[in-house]
Amino acid sequence: MSKQTHKTTAVFASLAMSAALLVGCANATPSQNRIGAAAVGGAVGGAVGQKAGGRTGAGVGAAAGAGLGSNSQGSSGTGSTSSAIGGAVGAIIGEKVIGGAEGAAVGGAIGGGAGAAIGEGR
Repeated sequence: MSKQTHKTTAVFASLAMSAALLVGCANATPSQNRIGAAAVGGAVGGAVGQKAGGRTGAGVGAAAGAGLGSNSQGSSGTGSTSSAIGGAVGAIIGEKVIGGAEGAAVGGAIGGGAGAAIGEGR
């Protein structure tokens, strides 16, 4: 297995585990579910977008993923927008600093979650 394939597999395994833990947490509040869904959506969207279209694709993919993830858990329009903006900015920075789909995934997760948390505070 190549180093790149190994890193990609590790990132997606981490995302799958995070999603499983999020779904399995019976004590999570709706706000926590929206933040978690935005983070997972931003990570997946950022990684897929980066593979499809580089840094710009990472930003677009993370924005779509974080916004849809947050919205799927009942977020308001403002919350979904905050998630999308955070995911896009995070994915672009992550792709630039860490590099590749892994960086876009990490940045999209952090940015999407942070944007959702900011949106929840409004």
